[in-house]
Amino acid sequence: MSDRFAIPKSISKTAIDSLHAKLSAVDAGWLGTNDNNDSSSSLDGYTQILEQIHDGIEGPHSKRRRQTPLVNAGYAARMAVMTFILEKWIDSVVSRHHNNEGINVVVLGCGLDVLGLWSRNILDEALTEHHHHDENQTPRLNVYEVDAWDNCVLKQHALERSGILHACRTTNNRNDDSSKESSFCAMIEGTINKATRKDDLSDYHLIAMDFRDICKDNLLLKKALDSTGFDPSQPTILLSELVLAYVGYASTNALLQSISRDLLCGNECSMFACLEPMLPTQVGQHHDSTNKKQLLSVKESYARDYANQFLGKLNRGTSSSSADDDVFHPFGSNRETIIARFISCGFSMSNLDAASLRKAVAKVACTRRLSAKEPFDEHAALALNLDCYAVACAFGGSNNDGDVRCLLPWLDQSLNNSSSTIKIATIADSSQDKLVGDLYGRIYTHLYNKYPAIRKMVKSALKTDFMADSTNDSSAIQNRFKARGGDFWIALDMESFEVVGCIGVRRRKTKECEDEDDKGGPSSPFSVVEYEVQRLAVDDKHRGKGIGKRLLNAVYEYSLRQGILEKKKKKGVSVKLLAVTPEALVNANNLYNAFGFIKEESFEGGLTMNVYCKTTMI
Repeated sequence: MSDRFAIPKSISKTAIDSLHAKLSAVDAGWLGTNDNNDSSSSLDGYTQILEQIHDGIEGPHSKRRRQTPLVNAGYAARMAVMTFILEKWIDSVVSRHHNNEGINVVVLGCGLDVLGLWSRNILDEALTEHHHHDENQTPRLNVYEVDAWDNCVLKQHALERSGILHACRTTNNRNDDSSKESSFCAMIEGTINKATRKDDLSDYHLIAMDFRDICKDNLLLKKALDSTGFDPSQPTILLSELVLAYVGYASTNALLQSISRDLLCGNECSMFACLEPMLPTQVGQHHDSTNKKQLLSVKESYARDYANQFLGKLNRGTSSSSADDDVFHPFGSNRETIIARFISCGFSMSNLDAASLRKAVAKVACTRRLSAKEPFDEHAALALNLDCYAVACAFGGSNNDGDVRCLLPWLDQSLNNSSSTIKIATIADSSQDKLVGDLYGRIYTHLYNKYPAIRKMVKSALKTDFMADSTNDSSAIQNRFKARGGDFWIALDMESFEVVGCIGVRRRKTKECEDEDDKGGPSSPFSVVEYEVQRLAVDDKHRGKGIGKRLLNAVYEYSLRQGILEKKKKKGVSVKLLAVTPEALVNANNLYNAFGFIKEESFEGGLTMNVYCKTTMI
């Protein structure tokens, strides 16, 4: 095996540190049992496997390391969210599929964590809950754990000593001549002792691979999994916790592209969930030029200091020249940059979401029995810490119905369920042009008497943007918006085939700017690409179903994709999305605010008009 399987010792050490910190949180009672909830057994299984791995590494009588209450709380939050997502996903797959097809759990950067091993407990409980009693008709669980060589050696040692695996077999070793030129190595396989099916097939595979090598071979992850008999057509969940930040920016993008293309594409039951650092851009990367001298808020200052702590810990014993590129790179600076990164790697915005760990854990705290059983008064520090991490999930297939998205604990469930029959798509033909004109012509009539300017605005739109063309089957509306460098979408009710919403976007201009280095270094050129939202409308009968947000999502994704194309030509691109709407349209103003737009100004034009802006650095 070549030396490229090795990873920095500071990163390898984090696997052991993380194991001790998670057990410390468990010992302190942060991830304990809620007396009002009788569903604690699966989580008890998680903590028991953690203890078995610990005993396999340190020995059964070794002393546990106790962390501070703040560290305990942070690790408990991470465990609460990741276990929640895995548990809900397996339960969803079992409840919807009543056959013996396989279920794949893939843990990237597994370290000494036990999510993959614990998934057997979850599956058994889900089968019991959904009354699957015939073992020949139950889905087979296949667990694949992937990490760098040093961490896999630790995991192999722990598994062999703990007895977690039955019939554990070493399939390769570092000195095997056949593996010296390979970029991956299937190290061990076996059967998780909790397994209810008795056969000769292994359901656990540990694979050594350096994720940084995926830049050289974008099929590397697929080849590594294929070598163990992995079947991507089966329902698959991929999990990553504090892994992508350590493999470099380019390697992370290549890994995300592989997940989207090779492992999730077309499989509506599959998903990818990750928990990664969400920290400010580092010195030398691009910032908003309007905020060069801004004062940092407490939150921003904490995040920058926390990022420096990450770098300081990892850079011990390494050269400073390689630290930023190879050792640590935050997943993004905020939700928008993370979503833009996913989109640039081939994911669809309709099938992904992200939030801070603080927001995510607030939704799962009660179901995951997250509570302080030790003295704790550092609530502000905990909130700041949790805001330094993001939880992101992406799905395969086309899940416009939101059925699988209910697995995301931070989403409003009512929005997903109530709009399951609504499809968002670009306008298709002239017949839909007429439906859009009818919608736009009727939804504002109740405002005409009080606001004559709105009547004038609607009539102007019907005579220009929404004028039908009976001589052509193609959409005249789409042709007009495409001629302006944009596009046009509709919300279509798939039961009645009514158009219940619409939105358009046009390109405004591109500005060339320069951003100065934080410490007075040379300036960095970048482009600001401006787009404008136009003709947003939702049928009154369908308000409150999240249709407006989904329409804005379509425009936002479009503008980001155009910005990504621009970035291929230049070093930095900022996408600026503008919207101008009458103040009298209260729902529209509320929607822009909720979507993250900032009100920039107001002006008078027959009535008060508000200008909103949302800027994303790519």
